[in-house]
Amino acid sequence: MNQELRILIKKLIGGEITDLEFLDLVKGNIEITSYFDKLLEVICIEKNKDDLGLLFYIGFTFDLFDERHLVMLNQLITEAWHKAHEDIAGLLQYFQSNSSVESLYKAAITKFEYLHYTNALAVKCIWALGDINTPESKEKLELLSKSKEKEIKKNALHQLKRISIKEGIIK
Repeated sequence: MNQELRILIKKLIGGEITDLEFLDLVKGNIEITSYFDKLLEVICIEKNKDDLGLLFYIGFTFDLFDERHLVMLNQLITEAWHKAHEDIAGLLQYFQSNSSVESLYKAAITKFEYLHYTNALAVKCIWALGDINTPESKEKLELLSKSKEKEIKKNALHQLKRISIKEGIIK
């Protein structure tokens, strides 16, 4: 990502320019979706956490994330070089893909240094696993329900109960 784009994104974040002005300034003849995808790929290769945060803002603002990003998101949620784990967990919950089960589980049991004081990521991953609701995700929830961490155990049990109620197993 070049410095000019970083400045434009920061102006958008700060309300100095509108969404439409941003698109006019960035686009030119560029199609925003493919431009976004290329930037995301480069940022992940370079492991640039600051640019990833800026690009995620653009992705959310212009609704640019979709299933084509699942492989990359599944990989990113388990990597320690950035601080977008909770955003990624939210995206994976939204897409509800069985391909994300293993990555969500790994992220739920990983203590990333910058999140050492909270289980918020684990809880988001647990809720995503509950929404995916496949035999594989239920298996991971069962494992998480045996956690020594009270909050992780409680949320995993809650998701398992919610799934059982939804499926009519428990009334």
